[in-house]
Amino acid sequence: MRTPKVLLAALCVVGLTLAACGSDDNKSSSSKASTTSASAKLSGSIDVWIMDPGSPKIQSVVKGYATDFQAKHPGTTVNIEFVPWAQAHDKFTTSIAGGKTPDVAEMGTTWTPEFADEGAFEEVSKPPPGQYVSSLVDAATLDGKVWGKPWYAGSRALIYRKDVLQKAGVEVPKTWDDLLAASKAIKAKVPNIYPIGYTGLTEHMYLPTIWQAGGQIAKQDGDSWTSELNTPQAAKAIQFYTDFYKEGLTPKAAIGWEEPDAQTAFINGDIAMLIAGGWGYNAIIQTKPAMKSKIGTTLEPAGPSGKDTAFAGGSHLVVFNGSKNKDLANAFVDFMLEPANLNKFTGEIGFLPGTVAGIKASGYLDDPIRKPFAEQLLDHSAVYPPSPRWGALEGANIFDGEIQKVMRGKQTPQQAAQNLAKKMDEEFSG
Repeated sequence: MRTPKVLLAALCVVGLTLAACGSDDNKSSSSKASTTSASAKLSGSIDVWIMDPGSPKIQSVVKGYATDFQAKHPGTTVNIEFVPWAQAHDKFTTSIAGGKTPDVAEMGTTWTPEFADEGAFEEVSKPPPGQYVSSLVDAATLDGKVWGKPWYAGSRALIYRKDVLQKAGVEVPKTWDDLLAASKAIKAKVPNIYPIGYTGLTEHMYLPTIWQAGGQIAKQDGDSWTSELNTPQAAKAIQFYTDFYKEGLTPKAAIGWEEPDAQTAFINGDIAMLIAGGWGYNAIIQTKPAMKSKIGTTLEPAGPSGKDTAFAGGSHLVVFNGSKNKDLANAFVDFMLEPANLNKFTGEIGFLPGTVAGIKASGYLDDPIRKPFAEQLLDHSAVYPPSPRWGALEGANIFDGEIQKVMRGKQTPQQAAQNLAKKMDEEFSG
């Protein structure tokens, strides 16, 4: 995914052809590695690349994984390297081309299909239903095979000011119609605050509205992908999203905002509602603790299809085919995915574990204010098309440009949908 800039202190989410790797030899190698790591003494060293979280405190959690694992398995060495997200895609590309990859790495979910298509990763056995968040398994799947294990994840929900909704005399929005009505009531009855912070530079806010409208973003036919945006549903979603801007229900400056800008506006009391993740909620109350009692959360409003789907972003843990110590690599990945270890990390960054057991252990489902983030991820989320070319589409910012044209009145939602479909198909065809 495009990494949340809140997490970088700078999303959920980015970067993005050899034949895909996935022979029976790979499968048996993966199974053998899992069996060996469980039954034989581990030894040697591995190199692990983790995306730099931008926080010494969170870095220390990851370093603690290595220290604890080494203590549990004397004679092993785990070398952790933190890689800035902005440099990571190029670094992976160079390392794969040069045959000098790490043993284990964190991989953004929209990158996994791209590098799996290049044969970079060891295949992962298909997990049983209910072990991981299903949408994250989908994001790691290419050619019917799984190439990474979900590590952490997050989905956005609706964060709102309870006091503002009360002043406006409206209930918590559950549908698009509710959200529009609430926004108009806030504009009319509560001065000096905009109803919502829909931005022009956050695809994780507007692309999910296509699902909510009952549409799809792309479809797969064999090895090929084609856009599904040239549809009435996609046009309706674009119109719904951009109408908030054109009707003055979101700040004029929001056309140039990214997600952190909308979060800042919420903290400053400039907007009453915000689509954001648990990491955003954490940042809000940490920055301005007095707001905690004023904030409510709920699932994203459902569109005309009845769906309230949000994007599930996050990271996978992958083992590279070039690893000289796959037993140790797989054992360390499994160690990081143990629920107690998972929550040491996810609890700090405001994301959720990628495993169902980890989410249950996180306490989110028992916390009324955080429960919607967990429910959104578990039962109301989806991932963008796991095409090897998706990352390039995000990196080119084609979506933002077309949405901004509609916000400015330079083209219709139907024209934007047509233009996006054309650009997507050109990229998919390579």
